[in-house]
Amino acid sequence: MEETKMKLTKKIVSLLMALCLVLGLAACGSQGSEDNTPADDTAEQKPVILTVSFGSSYNETREATIDATESALQSAYPDYEVRRAFTSQIVIDILEEREKMEIDNVEEAMERLVADGVKNVVVQPTHVIPGFEYDDVMKEISGYADKFDSMLVGTPLLTSDKDYDTMVAVLKEETAAYNTAGTAVVFMGHGTHHEANESYTRIEKRLHAAGLTNYFVGTVEGAPLVDEVLAKVDAGDYSKVVLLPLMIVAGDHANNDMAGDEEDSWKTVFTNAGYEVECVLHGLGQYKGIQQMVVDHAGVAMEGQKPVLLAVSFGTSYNDNRDLSIGAVEAALANAYPAYEVRRAFTAQIVIDILEERDGHQIDNVEEAMDRLVADGIKDVVVMPTHVMNGFEYDDVVKEVSKYEGKFDSLKIGTGLLTDEADYEELVKILAEETANYNVEKTAVVFMGHGTHHEANATYATLQDALNAAGYNNYFVGTVEGAPLVEDVLAKVDAGDYDKVVLLPLMIVAGDHANNDMAGDEEDSWKTVFSNAGYEVECVLNGLGQYEGVQQMIVEHAGEAISK
Repeated sequence: MEETKMKLTKKIVSLLMALCLVLGLAACGSQGSEDNTPADDTAEQKPVILTVSFGSSYNETREATIDATESALQSAYPDYEVRRAFTSQIVIDILEEREKMEIDNVEEAMERLVADGVKNVVVQPTHVIPGFEYDDVMKEISGYADKFDSMLVGTPLLTSDKDYDTMVAVLKEETAAYNTAGTAVVFMGHGTHHEANESYTRIEKRLHAAGLTNYFVGTVEGAPLVDEVLAKVDAGDYSKVVLLPLMIVAGDHANNDMAGDEEDSWKTVFTNAGYEVECVLHGLGQYKGIQQMVVDHAGVAMEGQKPVLLAVSFGTSYNDNRDLSIGAVEAALANAYPAYEVRRAFTAQIVIDILEERDGHQIDNVEEAMDRLVADGIKDVVVMPTHVMNGFEYDDVVKEVSKYEGKFDSLKIGTGLLTDEADYEELVKILAEETANYNVEKTAVVFMGHGTHHEANATYATLQDALNAAGYNNYFVGTVEGAPLVEDVLAKVDAGDYDKVVLLPLMIVAGDHANNDMAGDEEDSWKTVFSNAGYEVECVLNGLGQYEGVQQMIVEHAGEAISK
């Protein structure tokens, strides 16, 4: 009996010890789980940059281009996870079958982002132009906008006017070794029946405008085709042709349609035409400058939609003077107001048309610029005219812009250069400083303004009075199309004791009026009129926009508009 009791007691103790052990282990396990939860279970998911490329089944060029571009994005934005999607399902299927490489298409990539709990996404295409491929990407991702806290979208390589300038600079640098006498450098783009195909014509025009007149651009599936490019090359004095792809990767098109031995390849076409042909199988994505363009486009997307400062100028087809004046004014605005994106519009449609036809330079008129602002979802806009006075051009800008009231959270308009009394005083100081070298005995300093039949033409007389009041009695102001005209100014100069006349434009740019009506050799030019009157004449082709003081005046006017 006692033995039975002892056995029973031992069993109970054993059970109790086992129970304690289990409970202890459970407690330890519970404590361990609390302290050692993997970081991935609690850490917030990184924001993602999703690079969207057409893709390529050529491993080496894919690594040298798409991989390199993605690496550049990762280096530039280390706080982001960089992911990949391809738009070509054929390429995706080939890589999966041949390499066991799994790459998402756009839909799969977006679904994966949602499933992974990603909150913030930047979709950055690597496409060259905003064509059908880009449109399809936009359509595909549009259904996911409400599935993230933010979804920002970057643009293809050639979207803005600045993009074309950058692309030209990169191509010039990367192909410098081929830019030799007797050599035509020919780029092969993909081409499309989308309206964006005009990008290829534009980039060629921009290359030519940059002095690279031996550079040509054609396409495989759009326009111009290879026979059209051949005709252009034949019209020049070339013995050699260097062929390069104008595509992110040097893939199937580059290896076969461009550099292949088939009868209709570009290599064969140019060889049969008698040219020595060299094929360079470098995709655009291999160039660090192009990688940086993609990085910059992603950066712009990340910044979101900045408020916009729209600089509205009459415009000019004179490239150098435009850069020195309008370009300088816009740069000053961008430096003064870094929180704003500075955009450009011209009021002279004839100038816009010339620049597009001659240089492939696309500039919006006011209506186009305003429509673009609406389409881009811009909320706050400041329109800053660079006109000298508030005449018909200014009135037209105000009228055009007023149509867009209610389409923005904020829409403000700045005033012309000469609006209030302080503006005249400031401009007199600037003109005196900038023309100090010409302000000498027996020299008349004559400014030529545009002139108008608008009541604002009184601006010129007011400026004349302000110059005289400041002691600059040898300074005179006239106009081309208003009053006073050149004969009125000549009469004033004749009334003084002068033997030399210095002519300067009173316009933002030294454009057509300055180069022809003022400084031209025609019978009725101001230069000729004063020369025929017996004066030594010097023409100074500096627009007002070149003067830092005038740039600052426009900056201050913009500031006044911003603060309204």
